Amino acid sequence: PRPAFTLALLLLTVVACKREPPPKPAPVVMRIERASVAIVTKRYVATGPRLSGTLQPQQSASILAETGGTVTSVSAAEGMSVGRGTELARIADETAADTLLSARVAVQSAQTAVAVSRRDYERTQRLATAGALPKRDIDVTRSQVASAEAQLGQARAQLATAQERAGNQRVVSSVSGIVSEKRVSTGDVVAPGTPLFTIVDLSTLQLEATVPADAIAQVNPGTSVELEVRGYPGQTFRGTVSRVAPSVDPGTGQVRVYVSMPNQGKRLVGGLFAEGTVRTIARIGLVIPIEALDESGAAPSVVRVRNGVTERVPVQLGMRSDAEGFVEILAGLAEGDTVLIGPARTITPGTRVNVS
Repeated sequence: PRPAFTLALLLLTVVACKREPPPKPAPVVMRIERASVAIVTKRYVATGPRLSGTLQPQQSASILAETGGTVTSVSAAEGMSVGRGTELARIADETAADTLLSARVAVQSAQTAVAVSRRDYERTQRLATAGALPKRDIDVTRSQVASAEAQLGQARAQLATAQERAGNQRVVSSVSGIVSEKRVSTGDVVAPGTPLFTIVDLSTLQLEATVPADAIAQVNPGTSVELEVRGYPGQTFRGTVSRVAPSVDPGTGQVRVYVSMPNQGKRLVGGLFAEGTVRTIARIGLVIPIEALDESGAAPSVVRVRNGVTERVPVQLGMRSDAEGFVEILAGLAEGDTVLIGPARTITPGTRVNVS
């Protein structure tokens, strides 16, 4: 019986050796939302000093009353487009009308006096030549002609002044633009110099802003500026630096800068707040959202997803725009790479992920 027992034990040992090992557990795959990833893309990037301020019309005109009197009619209203020479209102000035009438009468009288003095001079010349009058009378009548002609010239100058004053009864626009303010109504009594209307030209707007003195070397007349205007989200407007103040404000350490911006279609109005960047450096570069960047270590890095597995990748940074929420990547990533953003950046490198 001993050999039989040994054989049975041997058979059990062989069977045990041929039993397959238990299967390995399937790897755990973490599911993350699409909102937790971003794709590395190429875009136009630029950087430079930031500035902000309120847009105002670059050109405006205040229309003043050039004569006093009662406003008899007003033909312009706020928001109305007017051209140069367009009538805005009329002012009745009875004094100007009386002065004009008197000036015309004075010119007629002076013309008559000149005609009489010339006839006297011609008659005196004939009689003096015939010996009927002394020749000295010729000089007397000649001086009388000169005096009458001088009085006529003075009367004509007074007539021109009276006509100009009477013509000021029509209040006209000195520029083309839009009526932004109307300060007068029919029946008002105004004095010379009273502000009546304000006309603005909205074809070009101006932004008055400041930049730090240490950045002034990057701001020169003609430098391009990209602006975002409140009320027009997602739209970019372009302008240029038109003027730079010649001195630094000692109290703030800022330099005043003026930006001129064409207002195509006159879409924008004065008083809107705008902010933007003076584009001193601009190029096409790879960018990622700032929220994909991890700057807690010795060097900036991101968590990239490649072949369904996360990996930490050090990156070299370029331009950065906190206002627009992007940062340029100079090295470490390629266009089309997928990176984790927000809380997903804390996923341990080497983790299998599936983007839903």
